This record gives sequence, structure tokens and C-alpha cells, in this order.
Amino acid sequence: MNRDIKPIQGRQTPNLIGPECIEVTKVYDWVVLTNRDRNKVELTPEVTAFIQNCAHTAGSGVKADCDVLVDSLFCEVLGSRSANIPGVANARIVTLGQGATIRVTFTCLVGGIPQTLTQDFPVTFIDEVVLCVPTLPNGTIDADIVCRVFDARCNVVFNQLLGNFVLLEVVLCKEVQVHRLVKLEVEAKFCGPRQAIPIEEISPECIPFPNFPEQCPTFFPPENCLCQGGVFVNGTRTITVTGGGGGLAPATGNLLIDNGFGSTAIICDQCTLAKSSLNVVFNETPGGEPTVDQSFTFIATEFNQPTCTTTPVETLTVTGFGKFQLAGQAQRDVAFTLILNETTQRVNLVISDISGTEIFAIVDVAASINIEQCERF
Repeated sequence: MNRDIKPIQGRQTPNLIGPECIEVTKVYDWVVLTNRDRNKVELTPEVTAFIQNCAHTAGSGVKADCDVLVDSLFCEVLGSRSANIPGVANARIVTLGQGATIRVTFTCLVGGIPQTLTQDFPVTFIDEVVLCVPTLPNGTIDADIVCRVFDARCNVVFNQLLGNFVLLEVVLCKEVQVHRLVKLEVEAKFCGPRQAIPIEEISPECIPFPNFPEQCPTFFPPENCLCQGGVFVNGTRTITVTGGGGGLAPATGNLLIDNGFGSTAIICDQCTLAKSSLNVVFNETPGGEPTVDQSFTFIATEFNQPTCTTTPVETLTVTGFGKFQLAGQAQRDVAFTLILNETTQRVNLVISDISGTEIFAIVDVAASINIEQCERF
């Protein structure tokens, strides 16, 4: 079969790459925050009567479950003030208000048939965060601050000891971004069907030349991590107790190291430091020596850049800060050092008070560990 192929006719203009000026939304800062709080909330008389009737008629307790109403999630900027950080002109402390409505469902089994009643509880959080916000010389904010709650979870604690109250634990995860329109010169090429026909005109001069606010390079964009690592432990382990525990003997019990939601704890998830999580729960086996309950919880709230061994990556070490609570005691701020060894599949975690005195040490414990190298750019 003969194909009728005709050559291209006429003068062709090449579509070359060259400098272009575009107007785009520039991200001046971007941070992810997590709020975790517990609130004791009062039940309505109707719900209280429902619970009491269930105990009398069914002879059983009431089960309570909770859900977050997705349409109720909100996050808004309440105000801001200068952060007064030396060398950073546009750093501001921004106050955020966020919250949700938690729906608690109470279930009573009567003759094997479930009967339910619900009550909604609004919860709110006030939070502050340091952001890079472009600001005019007179102090006026020259940018848009956008806050969005992208995940919410709840847990409800209900028993007779609480009377006509229930205990709600709520976790809200949000992202905050600072946006502003800017004009950027980029290397690009047109993708339209043809070149525009130029129209000759006199271009006025604008003086002074517009200057865009300087960004905060110490804040944003952050460097990605050198490596990332995951660790998961769930089972009977023995931990070491030192000065902060009063010189007590090693304690044995169930140790859980995860991300707080039953999955692997990851340092620098997707090679991003902000996507790090570490949650530790230790429940001491009762009946052992010493008699003091050494059960505790620990949640990491701040991570420093991890250090790693050279290629191939074998170990990952990360330090930071978090919240520690020993059984029956108040929560306090602590520091931590976490060492992961992929070759030996062992983990070391040392929890110290802010002064550096060691409190608990989880030394050379078997774990499920995976470490990967990141590419920096």
C-alpha cells in the first residue's frame, strides 16, 4: 500500500525554552500539627436516665462508642503577633482555633436486641504556632494563612465511677500553610497552538520596582532527611529503670512501640522530618518486684534531624522531646534518644528529664526495624 506523505510547508517557528514571567501562589511556610486532649463531659438527663434504666431492666452495663462528625471539623486563625526571633523579620506567632463535634452512641442490650441513644459533644482547641508570614512595614499581614483539619479520631471512656460524665480523648491533625501571590521568572516554553501577534505600544515605567517579601530560609522549605526508619514492638519486654525511677530494679511487662494508632512508628516518613511519629506504652506485669507500678506512656512531640551510618544504612539515631507520664503521676516534659539497628533488629530508647537525668531505658530490645537512605536535593 502506498502512503501519501506530504512534507511540511511554510516557515516553522521553533518552540524553544526561554525565560517567562508567571504569577503563582508561593508557599511561604507549611507545618503539620497534632492536638491530643482529654475532656470530661457531662451527660444529659435523658442519657443518664437511659443508662440507669438499662441497668435496672437489662441487668447489664451500657457500651459507649464515639465518632467524629466530619462536617463539624473546623480550623481558623484567631490572631497573630511578632515572634521576635533574631534575624527572621517575618516570623510571627499565630493563634489557631480548631475543633469538632463528637457523637457518642450508648448501646444497651435488652433481650439480645440493641437499643441506642446518642449525644453530641462539641470540643475545641486553642493552639499557637510560629510561622513565616510576609508582613508590610506597618505590621499588616500581606499573605493568606490557611488552616485545615485533615484527620480526626476519638476514644470514649465510660464506667460507673464517672457518674453522669464520660471521658473523651480526641486527636486532631491539621496542616497550616502561608500563601501569597508572587511573580516568578522561570525557564519555560509556550504550549499554545500559535504565537501571539505582537501589538506595539509604549510601556510605562514603574518606580520603584516591586519587591517581594523575603522568605524565612531557617524555617521553610526544610531539608529532607538523610534516612528514614520504622520500628514496631508489641509483646513482653524488660526495661531498665534508673535515677528518675528511684533506683528500682528492671521491670517486665508488655511494651508497645508504634505510631500511636497501632502501626509502625516512622522517623522521617517519606524523608520528611515533620512526618515522624513515636508512641511508647509500657504496662508492667503485676505481682513482681518492686511493688511500685512502673507502667508509663510516652509520646514524642518534637524530632531533631536523625543521623545515620554510611552506605549501606545500618543504624539510625534520632533525638527530640516529648510527653512522659508514669502511672499515677502527672505528665511532664522529657527528652529522648532513639537508636534503631536494622542488622541486629534491636532498638534502644533512653528517656531523660530536661536536665539530662535518665529516667527509663529500653536497652537492646528485639523489634521489627527497617531503615532506608533518602536522596537529598
